[in-house]
Amino acid sequence: GTHQITGSGVSVITLGGPILQSPFVSYPIDLDSGGSWVANVIIPATGVALISGSLQLWATDSGGASASAGVTIRSRTITLDPIEGRLGSIIKVKGVGFPARNGSSPDLFNVNIDYNGRFLMRVTPDSTGEFETTITVPINVRIPSTNFVRATVAGAAANATAEHKVPAAAISISPQEGPSGIIFTVTGTNFRPFFPVANLTIGVPSVLPSSSITTDKDGSFTISNRLPQLPEGTHAVVATVGGLLASVSFKVSRPTGPPTPTPRPTPSPLAGPYVALAPLIEAGNLVRVWHFDPATQNNPPNFGWSLFDPRAVFASANTVREMRTRQFYWISVRDNQTVTLNGKERVFYSGWNPVTW
Repeated sequence: GTHQITGSGVSVITLGGPILQSPFVSYPIDLDSGGSWVANVIIPATGVALISGSLQLWATDSGGASASAGVTIRSRTITLDPIEGRLGSIIKVKGVGFPARNGSSPDLFNVNIDYNGRFLMRVTPDSTGEFETTITVPINVRIPSTNFVRATVAGAAANATAEHKVPAAAISISPQEGPSGIIFTVTGTNFRPFFPVANLTIGVPSVLPSSSITTDKDGSFTISNRLPQLPEGTHAVVATVGGLLASVSFKVSRPTGPPTPTPRPTPSPLAGPYVALAPLIEAGNLVRVWHFDPATQNNPPNFGWSLFDPRAVFASANTVREMRTRQFYWISVRDNQTVTLNGKERVFYSGWNPVTW
């Protein structure tokens, strides 16, 4: 007659040795007239099934006939992206080959993620035994260091690990060379976050500003200061933060002589307003000029006041004929502008400006 795999006695299915029972397989399993059978088998996430490699699946029917097939258990691995990062940085963790989520399975197998043995989170693989998540590098890890991220099947010793590195703290200086007295900027990276910068030296002198400097959430800082008087040559720049030291070199060079000054144009004692005020007029910025001469304040019709307006409609009304050295003028402009007038650099602000010519 027709045989079965009954699930009792020797008529069972085994995987790697242990007998598979419900709910990992449903007995009895009927064989057709040709001796063939079909059944769904769930690989239990226990014992030998958690060991990657090839396992033998054996089936024996009620008539004593047996057959086997090889089942390859995928290796568990995790990958990290990036494989190096500072304290507090984010790492993407991807795992494959873990126990799969299966609605017919008696339970769902969780995976615990830890960093150097410190538990961070728990995830559940999908129906293919894969998962993807993100973790944060703990801020108490040693700098620099090589560490391990581990994914462990909850309740079992099965795990996978991947290496992660924390880089050394570092500083840079800009410029890298210059004479005493220049302004320099030091930038620090990969220190512990929210720690005060204890000291910053170039050679022997401390160049730490009087105000407190603290690293940001990324463990970075920026300090600008004036280079003290130092002998020529190469000096070590050393930053100290939270007991960590980082250094870089700076070359103190010989100071160069002062640049040759650009000769200023010789002031002209008398110049017409169109010429004298040309930089403002050409920029379309000049609105109007007023001048008061106290020596003529009793003379009608202007009583000491004279006007210049660059617009053509005022050409016949203009009474400022020349701009005289050491005379006082009120000059109105539309926008802020810095120009050279009568041989002097002058800063104008939008509105009225008092100017001694």
